[in-house]
Amino acid sequence: MEGVLSKQRHPGTFRDLCLAKRARLGKGWFMSPAVPMYQELSDRLSALIRGGTFAPGDKLPSIRQFSRENRVSITTAMEAYRTLEARGLIEGRLRSGYFVRPPAKPVLPSVPSARYRAKPVRIETPEIFEAVMASVEDRDMVPFAAAAPDDAIIKLSKLPSLAAAMFRKHGPDAARYTPPAGRRELRLALSRRLLGCGIRATHDEIITTHGATESVLLALRAVTKAGDSVAVESPTYFGILHLIRDLGLRAIELPVCRESGISLDALEIALGKHRIAACVVQPNFQNPLGCVMPPGNKKRLAELSVRHGFTIIEDDVYGDLGHAGERPSSIALDGGDVIHCGSASKTIAPGLRVGWMVPGAHLPRVQHLKTALCPWNATLSELVVAEFLDVGGYDRHLRRIRGLYAAQCARLREEAARHFPQAVRISEPEGGFVLWIEMPETFDSESFTLEAISHGISVVPGTIFSPTLRFKNCFRLNGGVELGPRILEALATLGRLATRHFTA
Repeated sequence: MEGVLSKQRHPGTFRDLCLAKRARLGKGWFMSPAVPMYQELSDRLSALIRGGTFAPGDKLPSIRQFSRENRVSITTAMEAYRTLEARGLIEGRLRSGYFVRPPAKPVLPSVPSARYRAKPVRIETPEIFEAVMASVEDRDMVPFAAAAPDDAIIKLSKLPSLAAAMFRKHGPDAARYTPPAGRRELRLALSRRLLGCGIRATHDEIITTHGATESVLLALRAVTKAGDSVAVESPTYFGILHLIRDLGLRAIELPVCRESGISLDALEIALGKHRIAACVVQPNFQNPLGCVMPPGNKKRLAELSVRHGFTIIEDDVYGDLGHAGERPSSIALDGGDVIHCGSASKTIAPGLRVGWMVPGAHLPRVQHLKTALCPWNATLSELVVAEFLDVGGYDRHLRRIRGLYAAQCARLREEAARHFPQAVRISEPEGGFVLWIEMPETFDSESFTLEAISHGISVVPGTIFSPTLRFKNCFRLNGGVELGPRILEALATLGRLATRHFTA
């Protein structure tokens, strides 16, 4: 009977399930032809696990069966399973086989829209913000605060050789100013790369920037004026909130749900009450929750932008960092008024300060603003990124760091669950490298943060991620750091501090 039930639950072979998934995703399925077979198999199986085809506790096909069904060697099948083990998705049991690993702790629940009021507000900045930023800059601190990859994660050995090659190739031109639109080499490389997420833009329709922050700033300036209302996710990256505040705009915060991203029902309620000039979203591996908007929601958001006349500003800096290996589509794939923003900060190196944007219909306005506000770009950095994207092994690099980030987040989540109080809820990101920690309502993350800083550990309290200082019982951890003894000891210290603050 058990075998019959298993077959009913998982009809067909693993290959059949993958083909069915590919058919369902259609044009949203992006897979590089250069992906090694073991990586492609592990990515596909990962997608089936995250999609619920294989539930926690389910037994997976044996390695021999898996290799036979997919016509690969035993070695390839074993490597695929080892990759999934490193990501924390499956576990091997002695003499029993491989099973889908259950979550270490309950994941974050959906946030009900009823807790939010669709009301424009001036953004508040908590007093603790300066202390948090100072701790981020202190290299002696254990770096759980900044959402930045560790040197051990982003290996820099490739970049000096690329920089030297660019000096040899371009001579003095590599040290001269670059025009406002950016280096043509980079814009051509981006034009080819963006096809992978459904954006069809020529190099003349792309503008390069000093990171994604400048892209979002230019986008906001292009489509809003002081006093306008901008819809934002809640929680969201605090840098977005600071831009909105400094431009004299008001924020309408909308809840983010781990299954579907920003609440479109809450957005429709807000649109019925207020004129919204723009909506800033992180549809792919949102910071800080790590969730992804389903294709249907992206299409609905694009339709809302057309119907109500607002601009979608898509902050897609984590789009290449899906743990399952798939590259989600851009909202621009579904039409609508979309400005797409991206960056190499999370995937190559933050210090290069290379970002880009596809302004769409707002290209003339953005070109004017870029020329007036920041006319010169980082020439050498742009040449290095262009070379890396085209011939420097970027796809191979992505496969490595996706697996690393997946493993890092799984390990960090497991260690946090072990050290933090039982009442804690921990996010389970689908991509990127940050974890969102939710403690009971009585927990004060700001006082917890200050005590952590006094112990030489930087974290970010939840209040910074909300226009109205919500999420006082939450904080964010950076999983982009190598989990060596010093980091693990610091995590244990945070667990003790959290327990004390929870019971105080």
